[in-house]
Amino acid sequence: MGRRMRWFLGLVLVIALITGALYGVGRFLLPNTLEVTRSVSVERPRAPVFAMINDLRIAREWSPYYARDPDAEFRFSGDPGAGQSMRWSSDVREIGEGRMSIVDSAYNEQVEGILEMGDRATLNSRIELRPTQGATSVAWTVSALCAEGNINVPCRYMNLIMRGRIEQELDAGLARLKTLAEQLPNVDFEGFDIVATPVEAQDVIFVDVTIGKENPTFDDRESAERDGINALNLFVSSADGQVNNSGQLVRVFPANNGAGGRYSFSVGYPYTGPAPLRLVGVRVGQTPGGPTLRAMFVGRRSQLPLMYQRLDAYMQAHRIGPRPGAEAWEIVRRVEAPAPDSQFPNDPIEHTEIYFPIE
Repeated sequence: MGRRMRWFLGLVLVIALITGALYGVGRFLLPNTLEVTRSVSVERPRAPVFAMINDLRIAREWSPYYARDPDAEFRFSGDPGAGQSMRWSSDVREIGEGRMSIVDSAYNEQVEGILEMGDRATLNSRIELRPTQGATSVAWTVSALCAEGNINVPCRYMNLIMRGRIEQELDAGLARLKTLAEQLPNVDFEGFDIVATPVEAQDVIFVDVTIGKENPTFDDRESAERDGINALNLFVSSADGQVNNSGQLVRVFPANNGAGGRYSFSVGYPYTGPAPLRLVGVRVGQTPGGPTLRAMFVGRRSQLPLMYQRLDAYMQAHRIGPRPGAEAWEIVRRVEAPAPDSQFPNDPIEHTEIYFPIE
């Protein structure tokens, strides 16, 4: 056997030993699964944070891929929550093409998804939200399981290589999520049953009320509303049955309320049938129809304005715009007297639906 042949056989033996060692290490020492978890504390309630995670159109804003290539093409399908998907395509090689899909969503608690990174890898994603003192803890976990067969050992080595990169991307995404979420109002709207729904316009007989004060007190508004309702009742009683009203009070607030130092609103009753032929001290109008946010308020009447702050926070978190120039309105379903031992004997309990027109 010549020297060259012995050298060749020795090289083959070394390669075989190295390959065997690498196979043994990969098969028996490297884990078959990849799991990376990174977390961040966001100084906002969990409801607005969940809104930014459960809608992939919003999630794109804090995605580490979007930060690295804002010119990437994104395509979306489905409504927020389970079933929604996002595809992206980028000329940046490290980003390439891929797809993110939400497969399960637990309201304000968790979002699970699948991340398909082209033909490179398929990863499972889980984002969990936990309320803490004055903040929300966000934990993002990405995991993968290597399939059996010839791909198993190479996959284990690939997981080892990918771990550091995935940690960096999760950290970058969570940092952007924190920055964007903390730009939202620090108002909690969880548990207030705010929903987007289409509504039809209602015919209403209104009395317009104006208070010549820029910031009227609760007592000012209460007194003015009573005067408006008295005028409304006077007209209905004199209409000789021409108005079939529901008896439920409607309040409407102009979009530019407070302009010029004058606070104004309207009170009215929805009615059915033809409009009255004679209108004295009242007007016929309609509540706005179309896409609307609806929220149910149950509490002291003086606290009702706080619901508008929650509606505003909800709209900002969900990237919903108000309909320009449209008026918000309320329907008072029931009014209860305060409890005998209430600290607020002049502040009745209202069951009121709030409607806010949106784009």
